[in-house]
Amino acid sequence: MAYTEPVKFSKTNCYGCGHEDDVYTVAEFIQAVESGAFIDYDGYGHPVRDGMSDTSIVICPSTAAEDIPSDATHVVWFNR
Repeated sequence: MAYTEPVKFSKTNCYGCGHEDDVYTVAEFIQAVESGAFIDYDGYGHPVRDGMSDTSIVICPSTAAEDIPSDATHVVWFNR
């Protein structure tokens, strides 16, 4: 895994953060998926650790539990 792309955020769980990236803790992201807030049609994410994302890993809501690496602390979300 290569966490190489910087992610810009000052708070999490804030959809449409304007000039910052949409970032969620892993728990917040899983909760959003389970509640139906994110579905595969909506977009995709990448895992984040230490403020950096790994763009080689794509996180789909339908397979989020399997897609999110165990060392990730957050997910950066890209809406379609």
